[in-house]
Amino acid sequence: MKFIHTADWHLGNSMHDIDRIEEVRAFFKWLKGQIEAEKAEALIVSGDIFDTINPPLEVRHEYYKFLSTLLDSCCRNIIIVAGNHDSAPLIDAPKDLLEALNIHVVGRISDIPLEDCVFELKDAVGNAIAVCAAVPFVREADLRRFAEDGKDFVDNSFSGLYRQAYEAADSLRAGWNIPVIATGHLYAANLEGRLSEVSCREKTDDGTKTIDLVGNLGAVNVSVFPPEFDYVALGHIHYTTRVAKNDRIRYSGSPFILGFDEADIPRNILLVDIQCGNAPQVTPLEVPQVFDFIRVGGTVEEIKTAMVSLCLRSFEKNTYIEIAYKAEAGKNIHDALSECRIDPPLYIVSWKARFNERRYDSTLESFGVSNVTELSEEDVFKTLILNKTQLDPESDEAKKLIDEYLPLFKEIANEVE
Repeated sequence: MKFIHTADWHLGNSMHDIDRIEEVRAFFKWLKGQIEAEKAEALIVSGDIFDTINPPLEVRHEYYKFLSTLLDSCCRNIIIVAGNHDSAPLIDAPKDLLEALNIHVVGRISDIPLEDCVFELKDAVGNAIAVCAAVPFVREADLRRFAEDGKDFVDNSFSGLYRQAYEAADSLRAGWNIPVIATGHLYAANLEGRLSEVSCREKTDDGTKTIDLVGNLGAVNVSVFPPEFDYVALGHIHYTTRVAKNDRIRYSGSPFILGFDEADIPRNILLVDIQCGNAPQVTPLEVPQVFDFIRVGGTVEEIKTAMVSLCLRSFEKNTYIEIAYKAEAGKNIHDALSECRIDPPLYIVSWKARFNERRYDSTLESFGVSNVTELSEEDVFKTLILNKTQLDPESDEAKKLIDEYLPLFKEIANEVE
């Protein structure tokens, strides 16, 4: 059978106050076209349907309208699970109505048996062609009922969850030679690509959000997924990647650019062709983008040169720019770009000050007000340490203090967020 794996739509996201409804409509139209062109029999959406727990009515309308357009298509099976950004009650609210249309939603598993999260996928004449264990984002409190003996709560609780999910799916399969699929919305360890060497507690830029852990739990090991699953469709990571180089366990990534650090990364959905017991055949389908996003970085002079060049180019669609400049005492990026004529469809929507990792002025006095407001919280914290201690930024003592206290500051900042 063929199905589409996608996730992390984040409908209602307005990165840097950009109106993105046009992107949403274009993506849904394109996605339906791909489903029909590839004759996909199922659509699996692995969480973070919406960007907030109370998304705008406009994007809710587009979401339900899209689902309704699939009723007369070859896609007769739709599985949707909630992510950490979603309101589980909002996802679950239309459950009874949607199930009558063969659209299965799972917002939470806190108060239902796992058997209620397992669904048969059927072909056009009603024959079972696969079974899906639809596991949504699971909070720490809900994980405790799956905890098994073991030192590591994360791995042994997720192992218990997915082992029980497989057993429920296998029971529903009832001996038929059809594949078993699972979903999940979590942060797995041993990713490929841009997060392969990033600490699981380190922020990435997706506008105003971060890549979150499962509560305060940490990354999940690939061993928690029973090898009997023919495919595990994951969400939460915003780019396309495998887990531990395993072809069966993948993130589709988000179809939308959610941060300027993602601007050069292709946005995909995954077309999965799967047979029971065989390695899945997975084809990334690149999502066309309605808008362009560009990060311009460097020194003030380098950015000025780059922006002059950009302003001379012709752009066919709205292009949003982030200025990521190296903060230099006595130089103001806004003054430097005042002579650049930046007209639509070019828009500067974000300004970020970058510092040399080994140099922090022990005072903020040398920077203008606009520069200070663009500092990251880490830059301000390091500057305050140096200002308080009056230490040389290059001294071993200063570096030791920053290394000691910065992780504590990050932990507190994450809890506040």
